[in-house]
Amino acid sequence: NTTLNNLVLSSTTLRPHKATNGHNHKGQEEVYIFVKGHGEMQIDANRFSVAKGDIVLIEDGKFHRVFNNTDQDLYFVCVFDGGRNH
Repeated sequence: NTTLNNLVLSSTTLRPHKATNGHNHKGQEEVYIFVKGHGEMQIDANRFSVAKGDIVLIEDGKFHRVFNNTDQDLYFVCVFDGGRNH
């Protein structure tokens, strides 16, 4: 992102049978947009299926993690406030 001052767009290709590092951000909301594949998302203690076309809103301070428990890549993008520590 080289044109916006506050929003960051990041993208992740999560390889088969891998997971992101679980984390949370005090004072920050995020949006995850799933573009390719399917897997699972965890928000706090709630774990649920995600797939291409799903949009997940992550509230301020919520723990979140993505799991690819398949044999194909899972691709998603994340939008967050770049003015905060991520």
